[in-house]
Amino acid sequence: MSARKGIAAVVATVAIAALAFAGAAPAYAAKGGGKPGGGGGGKELAYVALGDSFAAGQGGGSYLDTSCYRSNNSYPKRLDASRTLKLTAFPACSGASTVETLAQVPAIPVGTQRVTLTVGGNDVGFASVMQNCFVFVSTTNCEADLANAEAMVNDGTMYDRIESVLQAIRAKVGAQAKIVVVGYPKLFHQPSNYAYAPRVNEDTGALNDVAQAAAAANGAVFVDVEAAFAGHGIGSSSPWINAFSIFNTTAAFHPNSTGYANYATLLTPALG
Repeated sequence: MSARKGIAAVVATVAIAALAFAGAAPAYAAKGGGKPGGGGGGKELAYVALGDSFAAGQGGGSYLDTSCYRSNNSYPKRLDASRTLKLTAFPACSGASTVETLAQVPAIPVGTQRVTLTVGGNDVGFASVMQNCFVFVSTTNCEADLANAEAMVNDGTMYDRIESVLQAIRAKVGAQAKIVVVGYPKLFHQPSNYAYAPRVNEDTGALNDVAQAAAAANGAVFVDVEAAFAGHGIGSSSPWINAFSIFNTTAAFHPNSTGYANYATLLTPALG
């Protein structure tokens, strides 16, 4: 292995580890204050954002912290900039699985009226799949990772895990609050130079289907972002997803600022 490749391997491995283990960081409490232009009045709905790196805004830059990679360009912060929502807690964190997301629920303040949730990717091994299928490609490890992820989706494991989070949120916020489950984009534009891109895209759609079913069965709304992101995946002419780069490993395989702006646009009607 050359020195350059050795450095790249170390950098990428550290980045993948950060994706996998950042979820235990403390919750970020959103600060109060009025909105620019005279917003911030009493008509704003109290809003909390839960979940993983896609909820935190990893890949969007302008980070509030480097433990969870919560971003000022994330969809929760963009929604907070509106005159209808006030982000009162933002415990979403890179690396959070359903287990860590359950631990975020106590951070929801009394009186919360809107909650968004993006979760499930880390349960099915997002970081390991990205590493073994797209960064340091190992056919054996990639196939094993994908088989495990697909089994968890198909055997009901992921449905049960997402449902457990939704039930915990509902118990915390009560019957009148609106819970919105937010899906994942398909990461790769087709056709792709990545051999495993079609399968990972298909698996992403399957996970979204499970999340949508769990939302429907538990009184939550599901927002599907797949169609909006179509044509904007990795390898497209106008990507909303960051490709892997040794110069910005933190952002890899996550939406960029434009992607999160479009997330916020898609979410706005559902949170009204």
